[in-house]
Amino acid sequence: MVVRFGPAGIPIQCEGNTLDGIKCCADLGLGAMEMEFVHGVRMKDDSATIIEPIAKNLNISLSSHAPYYINLCSKEKQKITNSKRHIFQAARTTFLAGGIITVFHPGFYQKQSPKEAYERAKKVLKEIESQLKQNNIQVRLGAENVGKKSAFGSLEENIRLSQELEMVEPCIDFAHLHARGDFKLKDETDYQRIFNLLEKELGDYVKRFHCHFSEIEYSEKGERNHLVLGTNNEPPFKPFMKVLAENGYSGTVICETPKLDIDAIKMMKEYEKRKR
Repeated sequence: MVVRFGPAGIPIQCEGNTLDGIKCCADLGLGAMEMEFVHGVRMKDDSATIIEPIAKNLNISLSSHAPYYINLCSKEKQKITNSKRHIFQAARTTFLAGGIITVFHPGFYQKQSPKEAYERAKKVLKEIESQLKQNNIQVRLGAENVGKKSAFGSLEENIRLSQELEMVEPCIDFAHLHARGDFKLKDETDYQRIFNLLEKELGDYVKRFHCHFSEIEYSEKGERNHLVLGTNNEPPFKPFMKVLAENGYSGTVICETPKLDIDAIKMMKEYEKRKR
């Protein structure tokens, strides 16, 4: 069973483009990297196809984050059209680069009931799935649980989407779970409760989970900023590493702290210590 660790973007210890970042991750002993398309998918097809064999040879598992400008719950036709395009472009480029999952933020309630928002998001995701299948794009779509109470995409909502749609799976953002108040994370029992829920509802997903981790500053409304590990211990990473090491889970932990690769290595070393 393998847990891979990597940064959300090019390591801060490196300079250059995505390909340089992948090589740097390998040099640092990391096993994953998330390509950040958050302000738009600007990677050309020829660049993506060059990346694929190099990442595979270096044993770096790639994922991506789709643009921020997505709201699958919108009542505005143009916003839905744009959201579909952003996810499709990110997934297509990720597939060309040999990546396995494209993460996205599902959207906002915007005065809709949770049921209405869910049905809108599900309908749009079905259409995206159909488009991806027509183009033979085989990438998982990672619905990231959100960090603000105004946003659609609780862990429970994303689990349900995963159960009812073929290509969708949750991307668990532990800082967001903690900040939104859905799951307060203080010790290993709290982390184990989440993995027990995932295994109960999604079976072998715990053998290929994809998650984001950082510490977080938050208010009653939810998240404010991601923080470096060791800033406030909210949520704490050591109990998380213990649960991963002792239960044989497999998957990817993407570090979203300001010290992307440095904290990814910190988590990896703690995990390896627990494994021994």
